[in-house]
Amino acid sequence: MNQPTQRIQKQHSRKKRKKLTALQITVIVLGVIVFLSACGFGGYLIYEEAQYQKALRNYPVAYTDLIKQFADQYELDPYLVQSIMRCESSNNPTAKSDVGAVGLMQIMPETGEWIGHKIDPELAYSLDMLEDPATSIEYGCWYLHFLSERFDGSIIEIVSAYNAGHGTVEGWLEDARFSQDGKLTVIPYEDTARYYEKVVAAYENYTTLYPELFTTDAQPVTVVNG
Repeated sequence: MNQPTQRIQKQHSRKKRKKLTALQITVIVLGVIVFLSACGFGGYLIYEEAQYQKALRNYPVAYTDLIKQFADQYELDPYLVQSIMRCESSNNPTAKSDVGAVGLMQIMPETGEWIGHKIDPELAYSLDMLEDPATSIEYGCWYLHFLSERFDGSIIEIVSAYNAGHGTVEGWLEDARFSQDGKLTVIPYEDTARYYEKVVAAYENYTTLYPELFTTDAQPVTVVNG
């Protein structure tokens, strides 16, 4: 074989090797892209699951059978009742606040006596009744129904009044700085404004996490780590 022919064959061989190398690089790059995509998607799923589990821990449910019973009785959204109960007491039936509110729905003793006698004029009221889950939830639902009628179903006004008192909210509605056309537009108390935001956030989480919670076929939950 003469020298020119050998050179041509060597050049052809080098070109062939280069083509194979380019193909290999392409395959490797594609493999890396697929691997990183899979890792990214897997990481996203892990993150989403972690966020979901965190939300479940932050928004546990409790006494769903009682909530549904009294929400139905007093024409309320049971998710709103659960949200308020979570924000008020963290679902703890023996919770007591610094200002003296008691129980799941954090009823003040004098308010509890007033509600109790509205429900049953012959009631022999006692403070320890407010630690009974059924009593607390019924009283809370009665009061929310009372507020709903008073404020024409306006959630911002109902929730604000549950926290600050209906007389206070009525005063805000008469003040042009905080209302417009008879509707509350600004919550002037910082604590009440934060409370309203917490209840709204809880409501959004409960309706998202437990979409079938209060359906007919749902299993009642007595208490889940409040």
